[in-house]
Amino acid sequence: MKRALYLPLMLTSIVVLFLAGNHLVSQGPAGVRLDLTQNGLYRLSPGSEDILDRLNEPVEWRFYYSRALAADYPAIRSYATRVREFLRGYEKRSGGRLELIEIDPQPFSEDEDLALSAGLTPIPTDTGETIFFGLVARNSIDQQAVIPLFDPEMEARLEYDLTRTIADIERTRTPRLAILTSLPISPDDGAPNRFVRELAGAYEIDWVEHDFDNLPDVEVLLALHPAELGAAQAYRIDQFLMRGGRLILFLDPMAHMALRPGPDGLPPLDAQRGSSFEPLLAHWGMNWDETVVAMDRSLGLEVQVVEADGRPRSRTYPLWFALSPAQLNSDDRATSALDLGINLGSPGALFFNPGTGVELLPLLTTSPEGALLDADIAAGSPSPDQLLRDYERAPQPLVLGGRLRGRFSTAFPEGPPAEGGFFNPADHLAEAGRSGEVAIIADADWLDDTFYVRRDAVGSELIVADNLNLAMNLVDAAFGDEALVRLRSRTPSDRPMLRVEALRAQAEERYFETQSRLESEISAAEAELERLQGTGGTSALYGGDQQLRSDALALRAQISDARRQLRDVERDFRQDIDALDASLQFWTIGVPPALVIFGAILGSLVRRRRRKP
Repeated sequence: MKRALYLPLMLTSIVVLFLAGNHLVSQGPAGVRLDLTQNGLYRLSPGSEDILDRLNEPVEWRFYYSRALAADYPAIRSYATRVREFLRGYEKRSGGRLELIEIDPQPFSEDEDLALSAGLTPIPTDTGETIFFGLVARNSIDQQAVIPLFDPEMEARLEYDLTRTIADIERTRTPRLAILTSLPISPDDGAPNRFVRELAGAYEIDWVEHDFDNLPDVEVLLALHPAELGAAQAYRIDQFLMRGGRLILFLDPMAHMALRPGPDGLPPLDAQRGSSFEPLLAHWGMNWDETVVAMDRSLGLEVQVVEADGRPRSRTYPLWFALSPAQLNSDDRATSALDLGINLGSPGALFFNPGTGVELLPLLTTSPEGALLDADIAAGSPSPDQLLRDYERAPQPLVLGGRLRGRFSTAFPEGPPAEGGFFNPADHLAEAGRSGEVAIIADADWLDDTFYVRRDAVGSELIVADNLNLAMNLVDAAFGDEALVRLRSRTPSDRPMLRVEALRAQAEERYFETQSRLESEISAAEAELERLQGTGGTSALYGGDQQLRSDALALRAQISDARRQLRDVERDFRQDIDALDASLQFWTIGVPPALVIFGAILGSLVRRRRRKP
């Protein structure tokens, strides 16, 4: 064969092998998929597989996607590819019990009318047309669940939302959840947050008044920053547990949500900063202190702080901190699969006294750098420097959330209280008939949208923490839906620049040390000048006291030197970032082509050497 034919034949063979390989793969087993992404972005979680396995009747998924119109919007088009792959994965895994139908609704068509009547959210375009990008799930008896819009900013919740549609239409009835709260988050208050909207979409909610006489007939009670309980109310909740009811408790010693200004610019008249749950907590062995909050200097969230020189800087704030997966219980069904961590705001701490017949299983803890702070100081919005200056970490990590497990006994061993309501002594239960659980999180602000949803300048939203997933996991667990509880949160496709963040933290630590020294020098100088003013000696500053003038000049020199050091730290930080950026560009952009070129040159030299006689 002529050598001139080698290259065309080789290229033709490569193309044929590629096409043949694709054909063989397409004809292979439908359920076989290989996901090599770091966090298994395209694998179904065990919880999703369990819900698919328990389907008793066929389910139809109608995926509405305006393909032609969305082609001009890269973000939507790219996310639609990911959603479609996920939907096909569900369909293949279901074994024929789930049918996927993709619909491209044309303007003024019957499909568009059906999409609107189902509750899908249209996306307006610059041309006046609308894009549909949602899902309608329907079973054989016309029960349906809807995802109005697949939002690319909510990528972390994609699998949860899809699996939830199947779980919702599979239920024979909608479970009922009672909510007892002092926060203005109910529909009557006009301010339901994302968590409340999520609950309302999954459960039938009964809102319990703070001065309730009776609890509704429900399976689960959620007490979210409740008002102080009267004896009769505490007894109602106590007996609710004795009869097998399940309780979720979110307390807070420093609830910013409760103190948020209303339309008149003032907090509500009945707002309460802290919440308690006595006498029940003490009876269960919980030592709850409303006067202290927890903080963590190693996990602080970044905030913008205006420094003494008038320049805004990004600083970590110990009172608002982010728990990473390392601070979550990796064995508990509610926390084991949360990848994004939990953001908290001045939470409380849980201290447990054993010997009450129940045990505490920690779910959330601080790092070893956790510390306690007086709640009155926290209420004054202290600066990061004030918090770090007198920081004294606790002997061991603080527990911020947990489960009380065991057989609960009544906190009213002598029977119903004499006042506050009518009770039949014959109905009194001294002990629960079986083991139970009470989930407790020592924070209420963590359910505020601002703690886990980030909004950019154009109004887009991005879930940055697993607060909502954990809250829903606790509720789902209370209702006994283990499959939904084990459904893990999907890590978004973007990856944080860990080395950049590490450099930023190092530079901030150096900056804080320098700034603390500068502020100490200024404070000492101001105290000395104030003492001289009190004695009338300040006139010496202008009247010729050489020693005092020398001290003042030395102080100014120290301040000038400290400010120079701050500028040096900031300059070094920028240089480190620039160097890292250049290194990343070199290794990711420059090195691969260079290796290809080097390989080609090396191969050419080897071939030439072989041709020589």
